[in-house]
Amino acid sequence: MADEAHVFSMVVGWPYRVLELAEALAPTVGHHITPAPTVSVFRADSAAKNVPKFQQPGTLFILQGTEKLSCPGNVHIVDPDHFMLTSAPVAFHIDTDAAVTKPLLSVHVAFDPATAMDIASQMEWQGGAISKPAAICQTSGRIDDSMKDFLYRLLTTLCDPLACRILIQGLIRELHFLLLQRDEGSAILAGLEGRGARGKVLKTAAELLDRRRVGITINTVAASAELGLSSYHSHFKALFGSTPLEYLKAARLHDARNLLRSRDVNIAAVGQAVGYKGTSQFSREFHRHFGRTAREERKLLEISKSNSDLV
Repeated sequence: MADEAHVFSMVVGWPYRVLELAEALAPTVGHHITPAPTVSVFRADSAAKNVPKFQQPGTLFILQGTEKLSCPGNVHIVDPDHFMLTSAPVAFHIDTDAAVTKPLLSVHVAFDPATAMDIASQMEWQGGAISKPAAICQTSGRIDDSMKDFLYRLLTTLCDPLACRILIQGLIRELHFLLLQRDEGSAILAGLEGRGARGKVLKTAAELLDRRRVGITINTVAASAELGLSSYHSHFKALFGSTPLEYLKAARLHDARNLLRSRDVNIAAVGQAVGYKGTSQFSREFHRHFGRTAREERKLLEISKSNSDLV
């Protein structure tokens, strides 16, 4: 009873304590690296509207404010009561609520497929029934008391470098366990295992994004998934909300945007680095995707208080 009373007391007051911890970890606008490399904290003091974002695999928690992530077929509302999980990179457009007096505060914890698979194998070994639904790579859910307790302990640990070195791996593993226990956990696992047609398609996403692979085409990845081109496109769009070509283009343009942070690389070289043979095509598609030229984007990225770091 004492333990239950402690957890209940912590959960009732969790927003205030969690916000204090998050503000300590993210005192200024932008992304902040924490003592745990796979955990980042973000702060924004102005709203964003229809901003393209290539969400990396992980669990997104919004501690204050709201973030709506949209792609064809899926809309996720993430707020202090709801989280979102992606097990593969997904291209979204986002809208956020934030203000100087009430900044957006978020935490992103990277998703580790190896950890998830290891936990799943132990759940099966212990006799846990894991169903076999169709694969998914994005889902959202309600933050229950166990997740609130986890968030509080995670942020408390991140604020203590010594505790972080000792405890963080266990906390990250705990989060993966909590996620797999949810109704959508087995569907996420189906994607990691490459189960079924959609699982096979999901496994090919990494091939599309690997620029080191020479000669990779949509036809070759469809063949590796043992699917016809039409079927591959259909399952891909169901998973990611975009065609394979649109997905690949979004990934390349977001890679280009990251390269623009360096003044040592000129814009033509940035385009070539992400697979564009001509500067004019790169510039045209960059402007179409972000609503700004690559030169304008570079200037914006130089402004330390730019909320463009949302993407």
